[in-house]
Parts: sequence; structure tokens; C-alpha cells
Amino acid sequence: MKRLAATFVLIVAAVVLLASDAQTAPKPSEVAINWQLDVRLDTPRPIEVSLPGKGQPTRFWYLLYTVTNRTGEDRIFVPEFVLYTNTGQILRAGQKVPTAVFRKLKRIYNDPLLKDRMGMTGKLLQGEDNARSGVAIWREFDGKAGSFDLFLGGFSGETAEVILPIPVTAKEIDARGRDVEVVKKKIILTKTMQLNFNAPGEQSARSRLTPKLLKKQWVMR
Repeated sequence: MKRLAATFVLIVAAVVLLASDAQTAPKPSEVAINWQLDVRLDTPRPIEVSLPGKGQPTRFWYLLYTVTNRTGEDRIFVPEFVLYTNTGQILRAGQKVPTAVFRKLKRIYNDPLLKDRMGMTGKLLQGEDNARSGVAIWREFDGKAGSFDLFLGGFSGETAEVILPIPVTAKEIDARGRDVEVVKKKIILTKTMQLNFNAPGEQSARSRLTPKLLKKQWVMR
């Protein structure tokens, strides 16, 4: 499946788009015009895990979610969760996250059905009885960040094609998981959920504080 080779266009293409006329930038439909999965989200939370060779526990962040398919057809679900800080850091869920973090979360929540990204990926059958519970996990983000955004992809089939003003060179992840450079003349944007949170104070206090949701909206990304 091409979607499993999740194309990740980096900042170069994004800068071109942001520099274009904001009035002509695609916006998601207010009423869904394509299939859309139901998702129930928890609040992002920190977790500290003792890793081999590390003197102190390492902090990660995780987001629990449940997705339900009420679209009338079985769907291929490929979740993609990306964290952006207001200091410019970009973290993809699962990137450089040891499996020990997921194992600890399963123990904490005592949920044998909890799945990581790979476990969530695949055919999602219809109905409440086939809902799946998953977790997205990120490594610790920039301690200087005052806020961060989460972009949640894979929950909608609505797309928009954008012709770039000039071709750009961007990086993609190919089917073998390798970073490759490609020339882009156009990109396909997908309806994506954006969540904006405040960052919970100083980095040393993050394990005791919870981010506050400031804004939630759908965007084309």
C-alpha cells in the first residue's frame, strides 16, 4: 500500500505554500464531503522510562486515542501524528522511540488491546464493536517551547491538489523507509486535525504538569 510508505514532505515545500496567497490556500469543507473516521482523544501526557545505558529515566510524551469507523465501508487506516513546537522542532510519533515505552504504557493501563502505530495500521472494520485504541508516542520536545501543535492524519479521505508556484526539492520516505530526495511540482493535501497546546512550564516540571488544549480545528496539510 502506497499509504504505508507515508510520504513526509519537509519544510521546503511548506514554506512555498505559506508564501503563497493565503486567500487561495485550500481549506477543509465545513461539512464532510468524503469519509471521516470518529476519533476520541485523551490529553498528551509525559512518561519517564528507564532505558539501558541511561543513568536517569528518559521522558517521552504520549497520546491515547480511540478510532471508530462509522463511514458505511471498511477503511484502510494509516495514522500519522506529527508534533511541531513553536521553536521550530518537528517530531513524528514513533521516531526514535524505544519499544520499552509502549510496553510500559500497556502495563500502566493494563490494556492488552492497546496498539502502537504499526498495530493500528490496516483495515478498520465498521462499527463500535470494531473500534481500536492506540497510542502515539514522541520523544521529549524542546524545553524552550512555549506551545506545540499536534497534526493528526489518516482520519479523513478529503484531499486537495496544490500546484506549486515553482518545483521544489523535498525529502520523502520510500517503501524501504529510506529518506530520498524528489522534485515536487504539486502536492496532495489531506484533511488533518490540528490541536494546539500550551507547553507545561519549565522542562524540569513537565512530568508534573498537563498541557492545556488551546485550539482544535481541521486543516488541509
